[in-house]
Amino acid sequence: MPDDRHLSSLVVHARPDAVEDVRRRVEAEGCEVHLTSPEGKLVVTTEAATARALGDTLTCVQLLEGVLSAAMVFHHVDDDDDDDDHEAATDAAQDADKREAQP
Repeated sequence: MPDDRHLSSLVVHARPDAVEDVRRRVEAEGCEVHLTSPEGKLVVTTEAATARALGDTLTCVQLLEGVLSAAMVFHHVDDDDDDDDHEAATDAAQDADKREAQP
């Protein structure tokens, strides 16, 4: 779907002596680094228009110099249909509330 937004989190394991360099490279791939550890772990989030684009980003991160491994640990699709369904349900609930409030 053209309006889908794919959200993902990754755990990246880097060489401890390369954590800051890996952090910069991961951010250059368009990802956001939320946490790093001295042992070389990074908690990362990214988003894209398609699952394939997320996979491409994961592959790029896995191939970065200093990265020992990278794994996707979460994937969520946020689409307009969900927003439309939520709005319709909210409207229906508000209409029901109005009907119940009438004497």
